[in-house]
Amino acid sequence: MTRGGRHRTALAALLLGALTLTACTGTGGDPTATPETTAPSSATATPEPLPWGPTEPEVQAAIETAATMSPEAVAGQVILGRYPGTDPAAAAQELSRHQLGGLVLFGENVRTLEQVQATAEAVQAAQTELGRSWPAIFAVDNEGGPVQRLSARTGPWTSFPEFMANGAANDEDVTRGAAEAMAIELRASGLNFNFAPVADVTVGADDAAIGTRSAGDDPQLVADVVSAAVQGFTDGGVLSSVKHFPGHGSLQVDSHEGLPEQHTSGRELARRDLVPFQAGIEAGAATVMVGHIAVDAWDPGVPASLSPAAYSHLREDLGFTGVAITDGLDMGAVTEGSSPGEIAVQALAAGADLLLGPTDAGAAQQGIVDALADGSLGRERLDQAAGRVIAMMRWQAQAAEATGPVAADEAGSGADASLALSRAAITQVSGECGGVLAGPQIHVRGGSTEDWDAFVAAAEDAGLQVVPLEEDADTNVRLLTAGSPTGTGDVVITLDGPWLLQGQDAPVLLAAFGHTSGTFTALADVLAGQAAAPGTLPVQVRGLPASSC
Repeated sequence: MTRGGRHRTALAALLLGALTLTACTGTGGDPTATPETTAPSSATATPEPLPWGPTEPEVQAAIETAATMSPEAVAGQVILGRYPGTDPAAAAQELSRHQLGGLVLFGENVRTLEQVQATAEAVQAAQTELGRSWPAIFAVDNEGGPVQRLSARTGPWTSFPEFMANGAANDEDVTRGAAEAMAIELRASGLNFNFAPVADVTVGADDAAIGTRSAGDDPQLVADVVSAAVQGFTDGGVLSSVKHFPGHGSLQVDSHEGLPEQHTSGRELARRDLVPFQAGIEAGAATVMVGHIAVDAWDPGVPASLSPAAYSHLREDLGFTGVAITDGLDMGAVTEGSSPGEIAVQALAAGADLLLGPTDAGAAQQGIVDALADGSLGRERLDQAAGRVIAMMRWQAQAAEATGPVAADEAGSGADASLALSRAAITQVSGECGGVLAGPQIHVRGGSTEDWDAFVAAAEDAGLQVVPLEEDADTNVRLLTAGSPTGTGDVVITLDGPWLLQGQDAPVLLAAFGHTSGTFTALADVLAGQAAAPGTLPVQVRGLPASSC
């Protein structure tokens, strides 16, 4: 049985145990009562868990906990902050100083696995010292591809290919396995929350910010991938966050820099962009990240992250009852002309539950406290937000326990899952399928020095011989990347967006969706005729089929 299977079995047992306990207490302790002679009591029936984990009574109990907290404590509970450097004490101090709900780890906070683990321990110790019986959030951006803070580039962790590889693979088991493997590595490092998966539907080369971070351009394909990824993260005991609601993949402005505006109709938005978010919610995503995207059909000129109308659509139209988290409040789309405190209060009043990365966490906390004092933010709204976060973290601790312990050396254990994803994603769109595509002697051009070295090593492992350019070769192989997007050869391979193949007339065209060791191993085996290329292009590229195999 896989770890994910054990986790699902453990969770089922956990819920069954709760059901049994409630059933026993529901008979009033009468040893002669039986299910046949005792009618079930609605007062003692076990509440059904909400899709994202806790039950409604558990959420209500958490809201009541929030209501007992001081204004400063409850204000901090709804903020996720950043911290400087790699000193665990600095992270713990930042959490304690502003009584934050948690912290976010970035690349600048990573030195070694042991240092990250020590930081996690220090953060949770600081949480305990605050008198909180639930875990602090310790979160990270690990999507795969270029947005992966913990990867082989930064330590012993596994690098995973671009998220678009999942769309090319179109295999629920492979996607779920990759997400679970990543989650296990995160838990082994002390993290409990991942800002993934990306639920945006891309438009391809014209997409300003998302590109291969998206699974594809077909709403249902993206929905299927997102659903599987959410389930995989849950299997691994890590909270997930579908992002960036209501969809960033068709916009021409990057919200890190300015405010993108979505001009499409509400009907088209529901037909296209919202489909993967609905799927992620139904799959049990604990959080939805609300992007800084102004939707003309909802609230013209107002970022969704600050718009009551956007949160209303999320809650009422999509039925989301979990934690609504903003995208980073340090991004250019929201920071111009407003203070951290003003932005924080506006987001909470609109319907946000958790505020990600204000430019100044202390100022955001104070702004919330001041708004409570002058009545511009109701305590009931803040308690609701903080209560959802508390309930989520209580559930996460319970769910992680149900998966069983994760050893520290499991950080780096996901290589097989990453390779399986890369093998399933390799897509051939030109050339005869099923045989040897290159060699035995090859030239290799293009890509970065790191790409070239990794590809050559994999090619030689597959039995191909890479010869110097001044010598004759049987096949010229060209690697295309965003950094080196031009050039041709007998075999042309894109490691980044498949749209880089547009206009190419090489005999063999392949899309690989990554720069990982698994990507290059999978590619080399296809070129040597040792493996098939089973993927299909998850985005339309003018002039090319989805697959030629």
